[in-house]
Amino acid sequence: MEWLITDDGKYRIESLSAATFHGALRVIKESFCQDETVSIGTEINKNETAADELLELCADAALDGVSAVAVHIETGEVAAAAFNKLQVATTDPSEKPFFEIFAAERCTQASSRALIEFMADVDGRCNLFEKFGVDCSLEIMFLATLQHHRFNKLGTILCKISVEIARKLKNGPVSVITVKDFGPKYSFMPEREAVKKVPKIVQAIWTAEPTQKIGKALDFKVFLTVPFTEYSYNGKTFSERVGANVTCEVAAIIL
Repeated sequence: MEWLITDDGKYRIESLSAATFHGALRVIKESFCQDETVSIGTEINKNETAADELLELCADAALDGVSAVAVHIETGEVAAAAFNKLQVATTDPSEKPFFEIFAAERCTQASSRALIEFMADVDGRCNLFEKFGVDCSLEIMFLATLQHHRFNKLGTILCKISVEIARKLKNGPVSVITVKDFGPKYSFMPEREAVKKVPKIVQAIWTAEPTQKIGKALDFKVFLTVPFTEYSYNGKTFSERVGANVTCEVAAIIL
């Protein structure tokens, strides 16, 4: 589904599809896994196998049909991607949330496990389901833009469209993508039923100043701020590896 053409006429914003899936994964591998602060903090940027495990997480999230991309019209290149995940509140206290299950069952690398466990821990420290009394959210999970397409506000546009996707889900699915669309590399993944619950909030963990600015511009409210000094990997805090006193924010917007 096409959502819009940017004002400069250079980019088409659309729902993730079979045609853009592998290009979107390239964006995550080349940009998020190399440049994102939490990827540096957990040394994803030095571990290709760990990066590939994050791509598998993206593939799993893609099945929810709520992810979006920016396509450079002249070249057809996927320039930016937002892999979004429909999160459902657990009803049994002993039931683990999605990120914890993925980290425990599908990560072989300490780096990828550390990054996903970081996401699970931060989400757990600020339980937005309880705060708002809701049972489903759309989480902007991974957001990235290829270096040569940056400074075109594609991240902001993708986050804005992600909120719009969440709003439209009350009328039914906006996009359908299946394991078959991913190609042979991900053929081992089981098909699963689409999440039937409708999100009442959109949430995100902003892990760097650029995404924090996006959240502010789109009126996301910050509910928790956590310094990277509180998280460590392989004997060093995330801040030490990044080389700066970085904080992350848990933010959300009510639909």
